[in-house]
Amino acid sequence: MNLRKKYLIISFLSLGVICVLYGCVKNPLDKTPSGQYTTGSFWRNQDDVVAGVLGIYNILFTEDWIGHDLYAFDDQSDDIAVDGDHPDFRAIEQFNIDATLQLIYITWPFAYEQIARANNALIYIPKVPVMDSTVRNRSIGEAYFLRAYAYFVLSQIYGDVPIIVEKNAELLNYNVPKSPVDSVRLQAESDLLKAAALLPETYGDADRGRVSKGAAWGLLCKLYMFENRFDDAIKYGSFVINDPNYALSQNYADNFSFGMQESNTEILFAVWNADQDVPNVPASPIAIYFSPRAWQGWGFHHPTQNFADEFEPADTFRKRATLLSVGDSISYQQNTDVISADYANSYPIFTGKAGDTTGRMLPSMSTTGYCIRKYTSYKQSNGHLNTALKQPLLRTADVYLLVAEAKIRKNGAGAGDVEINAVRQRAHLLPVTGAGMNQLIHERRVELGGENIRWQDLLRWDKAKIINLDTIVGRPKTASPLLPYKGDTIVPRRTFARPKDYYMPIPQEIIDESKGVILQNPNY
Repeated sequence: MNLRKKYLIISFLSLGVICVLYGCVKNPLDKTPSGQYTTGSFWRNQDDVVAGVLGIYNILFTEDWIGHDLYAFDDQSDDIAVDGDHPDFRAIEQFNIDATLQLIYITWPFAYEQIARANNALIYIPKVPVMDSTVRNRSIGEAYFLRAYAYFVLSQIYGDVPIIVEKNAELLNYNVPKSPVDSVRLQAESDLLKAAALLPETYGDADRGRVSKGAAWGLLCKLYMFENRFDDAIKYGSFVINDPNYALSQNYADNFSFGMQESNTEILFAVWNADQDVPNVPASPIAIYFSPRAWQGWGFHHPTQNFADEFEPADTFRKRATLLSVGDSISYQQNTDVISADYANSYPIFTGKAGDTTGRMLPSMSTTGYCIRKYTSYKQSNGHLNTALKQPLLRTADVYLLVAEAKIRKNGAGAGDVEINAVRQRAHLLPVTGAGMNQLIHERRVELGGENIRWQDLLRWDKAKIINLDTIVGRPKTASPLLPYKGDTIVPRRTFARPKDYYMPIPQEIIDESKGVILQNPNY
């Protein structure tokens, strides 16, 4: 079964048709279900099971969920500044958050849609009378993993949330109180341990993009770091590191290069986007939201000068793969705009860069002078934005650095040198010795920049008193020092309120619909 060909097959299995354009509906699940199937007439055979599990993956494409909107929460960090016309994105960046913001609400139903589809699979797959046992076990493992991932993300954003599992679906008991964040993560842990036991280590070409045993181990490692369970993080992270099936890619940029991602052992879990020109297959929202507007994208998130400055002078491979700067070009991008008189003071930026047949990034393309490059690619055939570019959600390099962090926090500076240097060696950088948390924090920032990780790292480090978020958010977000930006302040200094700003508020619509069963988070 080719994963890319069947993503949309079962959008009818749960709560209905989801409109994926941001803001097109206030309540995206209040739609008339389409299709002819019900749970009673669907889960009949192996083909139904495979299609049903693909329907869980299908939620990942939704731009109001994993496909894009979750990245708005990383705008609270010091790496990225918001652009575009969505006031709720700016409110979140400024910590001016209330429970009625659309983005606060929209994340919730798509997370629970993913959970609902996983619950259906976990209820019905064991009941299918005849099917290959390997496919049955793998499918159950995929459902456990995808449910765990949704709960893990919910725990990061909202903290305490309701836990809905198979028994709730069987009893139609969905209106339940929040569970403490530790209980939510225990549910995710339980699901991941089951997934790890059932999932294969690798897949053949026809099933690339499915989650593997390594994805479950890697997410367990990350989950344990949020719980400060260092021994467990080291244990499961080491399973990934020591397995050649999950080896670091030889070249950093291969993680974000179309044609190199498909067989990349480092990508443990990704949104396996396909091209927008292929009928009935979801394209990549993230490519649209991160690519410059003049280059067919919408350019909603722009890196800051502070982030650009974090790269060491010799760290050219990672910086070039991560950031687009004024004057840079991308292969096959055919915008041929020239610098007009309006940009006369910017000509020095392009010195030595003449003669390229593709367009170059102009000062008008970004509010900061930078764009994230990781999600921008173009098709050689026609120069169109390549929406088949995969969206990595978990990489082996992340796991290496989590294990290094766990060792440092458990045993002191130098304990994580081996793991840090494995990542640095791939970046063609000299090794470090006696690395402590400052080096680890630096390495995670430049290795994982733009991948929706920085803000959650900062939150857990602030809770552990390793950093002080007051200092970080108290620095203005600034633009490039080049003309015409001149180092302008893009976002003034902000104020972080503890413990309120550790989590988002529960969406007010959810509280209202629960009729008081679900209570608001403290301080909102």
